[in-house]
Amino acid sequence: MAEANDVYAAVKDHIDYKGADVTPENFIAVLTGDSKAANGKKVLQAGPEDNVFVNFADHGGTGLIAFPMGAGVLHEADFIAALDTMHEKKMYKQLVFYMEACESG
Repeated sequence: MAEANDVYAAVKDHIDYKGADVTPENFIAVLTGDSKAANGKKVLQAGPEDNVFVNFADHGGTGLIAFPMGAGVLHEADFIAALDTMHEKKMYKQLVFYMEACESG
């Protein structure tokens, strides 16, 4: 097998959230465009003519999705409220949300 390429070095300066910053609270802040809640870090700044794609992959359970490093869980009602906020704020023309989280459906 050929030696694998280390791609992290090329992208590490382009990762906005990693480690302890990957929390349910920050995820909601990013989705809803709330830079204050995200402590000034990057959030989604989209409008009614934008197509938005979100990919979430982690663990889950009935009615919740989990976040890495013990950062907590996001419950179904809070997630739906964030999607409702995105809709009310007209943050997308089309939204595609891929979620891969065991038992979360």
